[in-house]
Amino acid sequence: MQLLLGKEISTKLKTQIKDKVNQTFGEKPVYLAIAFFGDNSSSKTYVSLKKKYGEDVWINVEIFGQSDDQETKDPVLKLYKNETYDTSAKMIELIHYLNYDSKCIWIIVQLPLPEKFMADKEKILATISPAKDVDGLAGVVNWLSEIWLIDFVPATPRAVFVLLDSYGLGNLKWKSVAVIGQSNLVGKPLIMEAIKRWASVMSFNEFADSKLVQETCKKSDYIFSCTGQVHLVNQNFISENKNQIIVDVGYGHKDGKAVGDVDFDSVSDKVAHITPVPGWVGPITVACIFDNIFVLQNYKKVLSKSV
Repeated sequence: MQLLLGKEISTKLKTQIKDKVNQTFGEKPVYLAIAFFGDNSSSKTYVSLKKKYGEDVWINVEIFGQSDDQETKDPVLKLYKNETYDTSAKMIELIHYLNYDSKCIWIIVQLPLPEKFMADKEKILATISPAKDVDGLAGVVNWLSEIWLIDFVPATPRAVFVLLDSYGLGNLKWKSVAVIGQSNLVGKPLIMEAIKRWASVMSFNEFADSKLVQETCKKSDYIFSCTGQVHLVNQNFISENKNQIIVDVGYGHKDGKAVGDVDFDSVSDKVAHITPVPGWVGPITVACIFDNIFVLQNYKKVLSKSV
């Protein structure tokens, strides 16, 4: 069994991103905007990681919807940062401002949104300009990628394939892949990227028959699990030939410890390659968020015609 680890890969990506920032923006006062509403503890941690990473690669990260002690000289930007975002209309107004602010290079709406905004979630996300939609949540960039007009993969699914490619495991041609989870942010883009790599894909959502999921996974070369359901995948999902590749994209806590979708202890000695949680997805995903800035930069002309 080989562990698929992310630290060395993310370190290499960070060096590359620094070079791209210097070459693309130089001394221009640009920033990445994160609209973060609510008080989800996991989101707070993730936003702080993005902000710290931005500092490390010389991209300013401005956070909206939270108290922020960062000094902001632009009076209009300061006004929006100090606003109380208690309605969907105010959130959409913020995104419109960020869309048209030339210093704002890309926009992230941190999910999950508070419950009171969930009814307007798709409307809020659809407001993001495709040219600044670094997560792909507005839908346009993912759709253009699905029909092969651009080569864009949202950060977490992209991290999966950056990891696999780094270990020489990214060639999925004639391989069978099981994807558990069909979220817009992770599951669906994972499915599409696997298809674009010529894999045979079976995907499952929360309503799938558990026996069917288990039997399909047993027959699959790759299992990607991205549900957030702690220890969903156990030995009942694994074949006896010990040649499967398991990528755990889930994250949760059990007995005070960070764990993933996969019950690592029960399956790790039954597979060829597996990702530990924590230890792989976080560092590479944050790196891929920032690297996707430059992916979109390369498609500005195409994206400007899509709106």
